[in-house]
This record gives sequence, structure tokens and C-alpha cells, in this order.
Amino acid sequence: MEYDLLIRNGTIIDGSGAPRRRADVAVKDRRIAALLDPIEGAQASAANAVDANGMIVAPGFIDLHSHSDWIAPIPEHGSILKPFLMQGVTTFVGGNCGFSVAPIFPGKTRLLDASGQMLSERKLDWKWTSVAEYGAHLTRQGLALNVAHLAGHGSIRFSVMGSSAADPSAEELRAMQSTLERAMADGAVGLSTGLGYFPGMIAKPAELAAMARVAAAAGGVLTSHLRAYSTRSLFFSSEVAHNLLAVREMVSVAREARAPLQISHLIFVGRRTWPTVNEILANIEKARNDGVDVAFDTFPYTCGNTTIRIIFPAWSQNQLEELLDSADGWARLAAGFQPLKPFIHDTVQLMWAVKPELKHFEGMFFGEIAEAMKLDPVDAYLTIARESGTRARVLIHLYSGDDRNENALRAAMSHPLNAFEMDTILTSRGHNNPASFGTYPRILGYYVRELGLLSLEDAIHKMTGMAADRMHLRGRGYVRAGAAADFCIFDADKIGCDADARTPDRDPTGIEHVIVNGRSVVKDGIWCGDGVMAGQWLTRGA
Repeated sequence: MEYDLLIRNGTIIDGSGAPRRRADVAVKDRRIAALLDPIEGAQASAANAVDANGMIVAPGFIDLHSHSDWIAPIPEHGSILKPFLMQGVTTFVGGNCGFSVAPIFPGKTRLLDASGQMLSERKLDWKWTSVAEYGAHLTRQGLALNVAHLAGHGSIRFSVMGSSAADPSAEELRAMQSTLERAMADGAVGLSTGLGYFPGMIAKPAELAAMARVAAAAGGVLTSHLRAYSTRSLFFSSEVAHNLLAVREMVSVAREARAPLQISHLIFVGRRTWPTVNEILANIEKARNDGVDVAFDTFPYTCGNTTIRIIFPAWSQNQLEELLDSADGWARLAAGFQPLKPFIHDTVQLMWAVKPELKHFEGMFFGEIAEAMKLDPVDAYLTIARESGTRARVLIHLYSGDDRNENALRAAMSHPLNAFEMDTILTSRGHNNPASFGTYPRILGYYVRELGLLSLEDAIHKMTGMAADRMHLRGRGYVRAGAAADFCIFDADKIGCDADARTPDRDPTGIEHVIVNGRSVVKDGIWCGDGVMAGQWLTRGA
């Protein structure tokens, strides 16, 4: 047989967690046709060949928690998402944290435009309403990498209820469920919730369970940005650690709905929260042992990107701009923020200021911004929020550790129920999240090779086969006959990335080839360009 591509002389780590082995990989019609022993490989012929001598041949990495569904619909998305490809990502799952670009009702796109401006490159054209139409748009346009999709609870709620903070009526809940049913029929891999953001933050467990039942009945997963990731929050009044209550809340929802639960970006925010890691992990293990199909995911940095709105209280969210524009509203917000002043000063970094005249503050911590503005840190934070139209993007630190203490982060990363992801907001503007450039190389270089936190086989399993299985992406995440021809080929002795919060835009080292559906998108460590549209729209189970 004449193959389309042969990957010769490499060491296969197949994504299952099994030990590595030597084999050549034969590709035909965008799929893996066979794994050949070296003698068979030497005798085979192909139109193209890659010499992987001395390198690891792994499945392409899968980012199961992405927000790039807001970027994929624009023609130049390949250039923007280039850092994903350069670090070996061949597939992302979009629509996370309750905000997806589909489904959306006609006439309700304004609410998503407002909510999604932090995530998007520019306002979308909205040439679709359903998940199927969104996938068709991406397929016609072309994709730089593979895309799967979660239907966002927040987006569906906006479609049915607008910006109402009320509980849904029986009729409204049925409309939300019907919208999700169609999304699942269109191939969505599940339902996402964002309980730290409006409107997810005002959704009660009964509403969430009613929606999760629909996703579960269709064979989908429930993902959740929890209501709290710290011991204290605005959402609970109990003396029990709030992050523990948030985990128990979603475990109860998943149990009632009989839905597989993926806890999104399990982080421990602030030094007082780090010691709760063992109790949280024990609770997740107990739920799993009690029959709840629960797992979680992490990224390998102690900072993460989010909206400047994240620490504003729920009562302010649907009137935040008006409050910031009034003296009384400002005073009320500032008074509530006083306990957070040290947190704002030391741990919140501005990524995108929106207004060009504020661009010089991007990359600075709010303590630095406050000093430059000659303002109190709280007033500096409120000022940037107001001047950006509450659209500014921030990078929050002390996520599961700092430069001197990563015990919580490493405990979560090494846990058997953890999969790896990026959770990055990547656009062409502002100061970047280092995870956009270095997530997977950092794991494989620093945490695997240098620290020995995981074996190479286990780490690759967590970023490939495990991620594919959680998201029901059949035929992805493995190097085996019949699977899609997605590969990351790298030198295990050289792979790594020095991207950090101050200098995030650093390319990784050690990654020589990235192949999407049998086509090279990175060759000899060089990106092949925006014109290579090798990706596919993926539906649940396909």
C-alpha cells in the first residue's frame, strides 16, 4: 500500500498510559492506517515522510477547556491561535464556563456580544444560531485545528430569559431544556456552566440539574466553573470552606442528573485556600467511589486569566456600569472591596485595558497601576473597570501556589482524576497568559523531566487519551490504527517553555512536528502558516 505519510524511527507514547514502544506510523486518508515494526516501516512507501529518530511520537494534545470558540469563526484565527499549534495542541473544546457562541436565539446576540468581548477578537457576524450552523460555518471557512463544542448554560439562559436575574419559570426552563436538546442533537459534547459569572452565579442547583439531565440523557458531559475556588467567597455564608461547598454543590447536581461531571480548572485561590487541597481531593475521590462519574482538570501555572468583573458581587453584575458611573455606586463598591485591597494590590495583573490610552498599564500589577495613577488600589481597580466598560481582562495570581510553594498545584496535577488543559483567553491584543504559549511543554519539561512529578506516559495520557475520553471524542487522543492522524513529535530531552507572567510570549523548545489530520502545521519547529487549514469540526462520539 502507498501511504500518504510515514513517521519513521520514533518512540510511540500512544495516549493510553501504556509504556512507550518503537514503531513506525503509517497514515492514509487522514487516519492512522497501521503501526509498523521498523522492518515493515523500512519497506513501506509514502508520498511524505517524517524522520522521528530520537523523538517521542505522541497524539496531538487536546485542550478540553478552551474559550477559542470566540476566535475560530474569523478567517485569521490560525494566526491568532498559532501559539496553540506551536505547543502541540491539535484539538480544543470550546464553549466553556457557561459562555458559548452557540446556540443563540436571533435577536439575543447583543447580550453575548457584551458578555463575550473579553473572549473575542471583535464582534462576530453571527451567521449561525444553532450548534449545527456554527459547525457548518467553521467547516466552510476552514479550521487551523480541530474544534469540539460545549453548549453554554449562560448563553442559553440569555437566549431564553435575557438578562433577568429571576429564577426561570416552568415555561422558561422547558425552553432552555429544548434549546439544549437541539444543541446535543447537533453534536455538542455537553453542557458547560460558569457559576462565578452572571448569569450562572444566580442559577440555583435545581435549574442546573434540570439542564444537566438533558445533557446526560444525550450522552454528554457536564462541565462546571465552580461557584467558589477559595475558602471565602461572596456566594456562601457558612464557616465551612466555600470551595468545598462549591464542589459538593456540583457533585449533588451531577448525582441528581446522573451526569458525568468535569470540574473545570480546579484551583485553590489564595494562601489560606492552599491547605484545603487534600480535603477537596478526598471529597472528589469519595464522590467517585460513591458512583458519581467526576473528574477535574488543571493547568501548570499559578495564575489564570479572567474578567475584571470576577470579584464584583452578584448584586452588582447586571448594573455594574451604572454603579461605576455614580458616586453612590462607586462608594458602595469601594467599601465592599476594602477587605480585598491587599489581594488587588499584590495578585491582580492587568492583561487588556480596552482603551488605547490605558495600554501602558497592560502587564502591570494593580499595586503598580495604583502607584502610577496616585490612587488607592481599590480605586485604581474600579477606575480600570469603569474606563474599560467592565471589559478589561486580568491575570490573577496565587492560584494553587506561588514561586516558593506549589504543593497544592502539584497535588492536583498528579492526581489520577486530573486531566490537563489551558484555560486561556488568546486574542491579538493585550498582555498574554503564559499558558497560551507553554502549558504542555512546561508540563513535559519541568514537571515530568526535571521534577519527576509524573511519568512521561502518564502526563501524555492526561493531555490526550483521558481528555478525549472525558469529552467523548472518539478516534482522537490515541496513536492506534483507525485513530485520527493528529500528532505531536518532540524531543523529550529538550521540550520546555520559559513563558511566565512577565514575559508570556515565548515559544516552546523541543517540539519538531505537529500534524493535524495527516497534514503538517508545524514542521522542523516552524509554523507552516495561516493557509494550512487542516482541522475538522468534531461532534460527540465522532
